[in-house]
Amino acid sequence: MSRRNWKTVEKYARIEYEVKKSVFIADVFPVTSSEEATDFLRQIKKEFPDARHHVYAWRVGGETVEQRYSDDGEPSGTAGMPVLDVLLHQELDDVLVVVTRYFGGILLGTGGLTRAYSTAASMGVEKAGPCRMEMLHLFHVALDYSLSEKFQYAVKKQGYVMGDVIYEARPVIPIACRKEEKEEFLTFVNDITSGRAEVTFIGEQQMKTAL
Repeated sequence: MSRRNWKTVEKYARIEYEVKKSVFIADVFPVTSSEEATDFLRQIKKEFPDARHHVYAWRVGGETVEQRYSDDGEPSGTAGMPVLDVLLHQELDDVLVVVTRYFGGILLGTGGLTRAYSTAASMGVEKAGPCRMEMLHLFHVALDYSLSEKFQYAVKKQGYVMGDVIYEARPVIPIACRKEEKEEFLTFVNDITSGRAEVTFIGEQQMKTAL
């Protein structure tokens, strides 16, 4: 997967899931480095010091993807790997999942543990909002107020990524497109505004796009 286009999660999320009196708390964090993942893991352990297990898995992207997982005392292969498999199955990078378990006194068996950790991780990831990130070319389009509403409608219909309007003497509309769409985008702006817009290239930025 190119680092110009990858999947991650939109926000931090927490869920609780109970199986036979054992409580599984899944915390999902967007992260940018293994150091950040380690810091969040430390925070969770500090928050739940009396929990029996803090199972985790993370994947951090870049030129090469670093991934790590731990069963944290659960039988080998029943906890950390199922959590990591959730990330692998959904092709998610830059994500840490920590599943904290409070043992309820009833043994779940290896199959039960695997299902419980996998389910908790999946629920947490779903709540965190899987999304796609791309490196896009960002432009600021300045135009007259009389053109703004029509132009914004056309931008949305075309499917470009549009940011919040900056209201100045003339409204400035942040719009992003893929590198290979640059010429097509500039032609689109010129056609819609009859050449009455001022377009400024701001640079490449990491932005969220539709899955």
